[in-house]
Amino acid sequence: MPAVAFVSLGCAKNLVDSEVMMAKLGAAGWALTPDAASADTVVINTCAFIDPAKAESTEVILEHAARKRRGQQLIVAGCLAQRYGEQLQVLVPEVDGVVGTGAYAGIVELLEDVRSGLRPVRLTREAEPEHDFLPRLVTTARHTAYLKIAEGCDHPCTFCIIPQLRGSFRSRSVESILAEARALAAGGAKELILIAQDSSMWGRDRGERRGGLARLLERLHEVDGIEWIRLLYLYPGTVEPELIEAMAALPKVCKYMDMPLQHAHPEMLRAMLRPSNGERYLEIVQAFRERIPGVTMRSTFIVGFPGETEEHVEYLEEWLERAQLDRVGFFTYSREEDTPAASLPNQVAEKLKRRRLMRLRDAQHRASQAARARRVGQTVRVLVEEQRRIRSSDPLRAQLGAASAWFGRSMGEAPGVDGGILFRGNAAAGQFVDVTLDGHSAFDFVGREAVLIG
Repeated sequence: MPAVAFVSLGCAKNLVDSEVMMAKLGAAGWALTPDAASADTVVINTCAFIDPAKAESTEVILEHAARKRRGQQLIVAGCLAQRYGEQLQVLVPEVDGVVGTGAYAGIVELLEDVRSGLRPVRLTREAEPEHDFLPRLVTTARHTAYLKIAEGCDHPCTFCIIPQLRGSFRSRSVESILAEARALAAGGAKELILIAQDSSMWGRDRGERRGGLARLLERLHEVDGIEWIRLLYLYPGTVEPELIEAMAALPKVCKYMDMPLQHAHPEMLRAMLRPSNGERYLEIVQAFRERIPGVTMRSTFIVGFPGETEEHVEYLEEWLERAQLDRVGFFTYSREEDTPAASLPNQVAEKLKRRRLMRLRDAQHRASQAARARRVGQTVRVLVEEQRRIRSSDPLRAQLGAASAWFGRSMGEAPGVDGGILFRGNAAAGQFVDVTLDGHSAFDFVGREAVLIG
């Protein structure tokens, strides 16, 4: 029985692709192993969204190429494969096969071709997202699973390479999504995390002109075993009142808004070909808060886009103070080849980008601290993930009064990006407990008196 090892890089959407490939190979008789050195085949699922992601993917490929032993096959999949195709095999001759973002469902056939001596390059990009997602080998904690509801993107953001790598926006059908949701629930998932390049656009390409995602949430809400439904990657131009109403009305839908805004100044948004302006964004933020009291709000912003001035940065700084978002991620602009922004004049120097990044992080830190302080004293429902050791240098150790504690997340924390809640009490991974929040650090909360509720 041949053995295959996977290295999955990049975003959650890429992780789902890796999980599908793993399951398909497992069903075809391949043994899955975490040990790349002993594997007959190594598959590296890459990211190529921005320069640091490309650099990481390239480094990992070269590391495995250098360690490749005689008779072992090396496969490169994902966005870097889609972007550079056959060039990868020219630049790195150790690469035996290349599979793009729309061709990964054929991973079994590709590996068979490689083992027969061929060096295939499969770069289908616009494949329909209705291929069989099941079975799927979930690699996240058993109680949490990502659910990809669409593929590709139609937005013309001038800084972004994704439409070239993933193709146009294609929604999965309701039937396909529900079938996978039920399978994930049967496998123990209690939290579904819905992902797409623009989740709030789901259904529009299938004739759902208004309220499509809201109706999908209503159907997912009926799936037995699922307790939480979390939405990631909403888009300010496609968020509709129906979606906000559904999030307010459906108890299983997490009171959590994740909407990458990228900037707030109108001139910067026009240069990025992003919708609307900062004032409209504040209206959207207020609409969420009015209908969903206590909603946690997260966004991301690009710093140092071509043409950005001190005035633009000052505007964004003031906007952050007005918006009072709970959590924000900042990224310096990455000049990506083959994107319109790469050829814009007035590119910002890297050193200046970093200074602006630190300035904006400081401004957001004040808002985040205020948001965390408002949560202290609340009792929240927490999905328990694991027990953790607390470093002696961690200030939360003194607040907890212990060297170890349970770690979990409330509706206000998404995995991997938001921190979580440390607490003492009776619990087990995958269960829900009530935790009263006593304090916080820059990332995590501490709590007490966990009470088992399910």
